[in-house]
Amino acid sequence: MPHGSCYLWQTPLVGLHLMANLLTAIAYFSIPIMLVYFVKKRQDMPFSRVFILFSTFITACGIGHFLDMLTLWFPIYWIDGIEGSFTALISCYTAIELYTLLPKFLALKSPEELAIINQKLQLEVQERQKAESILSRIVAGTAAVTGRDFFSALAENLAIALDVCYVAIREILDNDTHSPQTLATWKNPKFPSIPAVAIASPATESDTSQTLQFPIQDRNSRTIGTLHVQHYQPTIDQELATKLTRIFAARAAAEIERKRALDELAWANNQLETINNQLEEKVAARTQALKTVNETLRSSEARYRSLVLNIPGAVYRCLPDAQWTMEFLSNGIEPITGYPATDFLHNQVRAFGDIIHPEDYPRVLASLGTLTPDNPTYTDEYRLVRVDQNICWVFEQGRGIFDATGHLIRLEGVMIEVTDRKLASQALDQERRQLRQLIQNMPVAMAMLDKKLCYVAHSHQWLVDYQLGEKTLVGRSHREVFVNLQEDYQQHLQTALGGQVITCEEDCYVQHDGKKQYLKWTVQPWYHRENQVGGVVIVTQNINDLVEGREAALAASRLKSSFLANMSHEIRTPMNGILGIAELLQTTQLNPQQQDFIKTLSQSANHLLYVINDILDFSKLEAGEMRLESVPLQIIDCVESVAELLAIQAQTKQVELITTIDPQLGGTVTGDSMRLRQILTNLVGNAIKFTHRGSVVIRALPMAEDEASVLVKFEVIDTGIGIDKADQAKLFRSFSQVDPSTTREYGGTGLGLAIAKHLVSLMAGDIGLESSPGQGSTFWFTARFQRLETPPPLPQLAPCRVLLIDSQPLSLEATRRQLSHYGVSVTAYGDFMGGILALEQQDSFDLMLLALPIVGNQAGIETVLDKVKTLLPRENLVLLLSAVDYPRLKNWLQPQGLRYLLRPLQQEALLRCLQAEKRLDQTMADDPDLDWTLAEILSNQGERSPDIQILVVEDTPINQTVILNQLEIIGFRSIDCVSNGREALTQLQQRTYDLILMDCLMPELDGYTTTEMIRQQEQEDTHQLIIAMTANAMKGDREKCLAAGMDGYIAKPTSIKTLRQVIDKCLQKAEKSRSAGAIAAPTIQENPEMVADPDAPVDLTQLVHFYGDNPNFHREVFRQFLDFAASYIEALQGAIANRDAAKISYEAHRLKGAASSVSVRKIPDWCIAIEFALATENYATIQTLSQQIETHFQAAHQFIQTYLESPD
Repeated sequence: MPHGSCYLWQTPLVGLHLMANLLTAIAYFSIPIMLVYFVKKRQDMPFSRVFILFSTFITACGIGHFLDMLTLWFPIYWIDGIEGSFTALISCYTAIELYTLLPKFLALKSPEELAIINQKLQLEVQERQKAESILSRIVAGTAAVTGRDFFSALAENLAIALDVCYVAIREILDNDTHSPQTLATWKNPKFPSIPAVAIASPATESDTSQTLQFPIQDRNSRTIGTLHVQHYQPTIDQELATKLTRIFAARAAAEIERKRALDELAWANNQLETINNQLEEKVAARTQALKTVNETLRSSEARYRSLVLNIPGAVYRCLPDAQWTMEFLSNGIEPITGYPATDFLHNQVRAFGDIIHPEDYPRVLASLGTLTPDNPTYTDEYRLVRVDQNICWVFEQGRGIFDATGHLIRLEGVMIEVTDRKLASQALDQERRQLRQLIQNMPVAMAMLDKKLCYVAHSHQWLVDYQLGEKTLVGRSHREVFVNLQEDYQQHLQTALGGQVITCEEDCYVQHDGKKQYLKWTVQPWYHRENQVGGVVIVTQNINDLVEGREAALAASRLKSSFLANMSHEIRTPMNGILGIAELLQTTQLNPQQQDFIKTLSQSANHLLYVINDILDFSKLEAGEMRLESVPLQIIDCVESVAELLAIQAQTKQVELITTIDPQLGGTVTGDSMRLRQILTNLVGNAIKFTHRGSVVIRALPMAEDEASVLVKFEVIDTGIGIDKADQAKLFRSFSQVDPSTTREYGGTGLGLAIAKHLVSLMAGDIGLESSPGQGSTFWFTARFQRLETPPPLPQLAPCRVLLIDSQPLSLEATRRQLSHYGVSVTAYGDFMGGILALEQQDSFDLMLLALPIVGNQAGIETVLDKVKTLLPRENLVLLLSAVDYPRLKNWLQPQGLRYLLRPLQQEALLRCLQAEKRLDQTMADDPDLDWTLAEILSNQGERSPDIQILVVEDTPINQTVILNQLEIIGFRSIDCVSNGREALTQLQQRTYDLILMDCLMPELDGYTTTEMIRQQEQEDTHQLIIAMTANAMKGDREKCLAAGMDGYIAKPTSIKTLRQVIDKCLQKAEKSRSAGAIAAPTIQENPEMVADPDAPVDLTQLVHFYGDNPNFHREVFRQFLDFAASYIEALQGAIANRDAAKISYEAHRLKGAASSVSVRKIPDWCIAIEFALATENYATIQTLSQQIETHFQAAHQFIQTYLESPD
């Protein structure tokens, strides 16, 4: 409709028309926008082109409606028409496009079909997810493993993932035979077990399970293995399982190929390594060989160079001309000639032929003409003229070099200087001529033979003695000269050629005429050069006259010995009569002088009998009349009995006697026990005699033994004076000692060792010694004994721990070994304090063996008991005493309940001690206290005669004054006083005494030893009264004095009352027949009013108790104390400074007695403390006590001075 008519429209119509077009246009514009947005968001939507065309068509329609609105106001009909045309074009194109797509649209599924498809897709997705999960599990389970572990992991994960009951992977090793090898298997535990036959065989319709078997092929489609899967039908998608199984069959194939590749690679590597090692070995061997060759070449070259340069001579190469033109000459020529080698090279300075001695040159040059190709070597000696014009000799050895035509073209060799050898050879030739002349004129028969036993030289006397004529034997064989030479002489010659010297002091040679000839001969080698035997020298001497003289002397000696042996009874009979009469006289009533005569006679006769016995024994031995007995004996008993016999002799000299006997000698043997003891007694007695200090050890040990006999070695080792080596040979000679001074000092006949040597030889043994001056001696001998029985087994002892203390190292070691042999656990100490410390630290000792020093005392034993009484029961203590101390200590030991053994220890006694068979249970009651008053003493004065003779033996002057005054107060008048034991013995020889008051510790000779000597000199019917007076007042001192043989005991200081009591008691026991006379003595009265200051350094009350109320006497003893005390303290301090133990003991004892005599307080106690500290060598304590003594003495000195200055 034309546009112009629209103005006729009514307004509502226009509005309706505008509104309808506007809304349509807006709708048309919105639809394409939504379609474009949809297409953009759903790019996967099919037919997106249709949506674009449809959107374009709708948009064009919207534009047309919009233009329709505008044409109401604007006449834009052309635009509207164009737009309409475009819309028509788009519409037609879209219709055509839809027409072509309509079949496709019709093919699209309906929603129902799409739902079914969607369900199928979901199932496919689930199956795919399940497959991916199974695949992921298998991959995860097998990704981290390779090699053989991969197959196990694959089987396990495949079975679990597929939910099958069994998976097996097998490899076919040989493609020809298809022999399988199982690489891995896995059975799922959730399924019942499937028999192997079911697994291996194919499934049937009735089977509830099926078997899938897939080949495992390599990249060349060759089957290299199989993958078996055993499964149940309802539990697995077989198609999926087949796919997965095929996949992992391929994976297994790859792994098998990889394994095979690795195996092949490993095999190849091994082969390569083997080849490489072989190659390296060959290279190393060839390298080493090459190195060795190079080193050998270098070494050879170095040796050759060194040989050429350092050879003792000159190496040369020269032309065979008249000048000896040198092409090479080593530097060794210069030391020979003095010319350098370069002078001779090519005759630059001089020719070598010019220095050859003119006399030797023609001969040397001529020798070259004798060389041929068949005999090219040469040697020569000639002279050279040195640079200093002196002559030297050279030895030359060389070889000629020839060309192919046989012409001599060169000389090579070496020359060595032999001047010294040449001169020595000339001198040797001269010496040989001189030696032949010397041997020829020797006054003895002498022959010199070479190694072939041909004569080199001989003396004229050789021809005379053996009646060989006057012709020389030089060059002749010794066997040719002495055709009938005995085999042993020929052997001697061969031995001498071996380098030994053979000597015969006496030999009987029978000559060819049958005449005997006594010879002394020597065969010894002579040396051509050092250590090279050149032959032998034979020297013989005719000793017919000496043999005849010796035989005559031996006959005379045997006659003498036979005479002495036959006279044995004639000599011993009167001697027995002398000894018997002397013994009988000793039993009769004799005065002291007669007793001395008889005693001297008896001692002299016994000594003479001992000498006669030695002479007679020696005579029997020389006469061959000595016969040994063969009786059963115990070697241990023999040795110990000798030690026991000589123990007192040794210990009196303070020499330690020790026995060490091997336990293997405990059996019974046969031999002469008396002669064995005789030998041991002689050796041990000599050792003790010549030993002044130290020890003597007797040792016995087996040397060689068999079932029938035993060879025993005995040793006597001492620390005596020793013997010089030059004097040792004299000892075993008859009537011989080291020198005359030995006989004068020690006595003896000189027969003891000679007799011992003979006896030892009769016992199939030997004797000898080892000694050096000042170092002691070791005498030894061996003896063979026949066995009777083997040593008895050791006794079974209970386990025991023993503490052994001995200050003597040798004795300590011997006792320790003896105890250890019995199976006892021993702890040994060489000092008392070390043993006590061990006892304090452990209380498990069952027994304590304590060796006391020789001349022990009760004070020392009391100190020991005080130390050990809290640590060890007294019955577990055993003292080891010397035989010297035992008689003095036995009466004290018994009441103490102490066990003891005597030294030297005997094995049987020690064994009994260990078995606890011997105990000392006896006790001895103390003497009752004597409680006499001073008045009773004075009232009994008249009962004793003033003629009683008393000897006071006291070394301290103040003590002498005190005791003499006390005796006079008691009433005795006949009193003598001496200062030591030696003076006492001298005094006793001059007169007799009724009583001796004996101090115990004195210089030179103490009271114990003096008493023992007095007792030894007493006759059977006499007894000398001796009372001990000592400052030792400790427990046991009284018993020690009584054990020494004293009759009484007084401890200093003593009172008049105690002194009178002890003297009266002893005199009453003596039952003297002397009449008693009245004794007038002053009366002593005690002053009870006198009271002393308890803090004063001197106890005046005790002083009055001792000496009575006599001020004048008090002053006298005080003055004497002051005169001597200071010197005693000074001497004590000096001994402490020098650490002289013996001197400290003596000075402390002397000061203690002096201080006690005047009642000085504290000093005696401190002196006792010093003696105790000395036992442990505690010198620090001793020094402190000495200072306290000095300080207190100053106070006592001041107190006594005040007392002396006070009025009466």
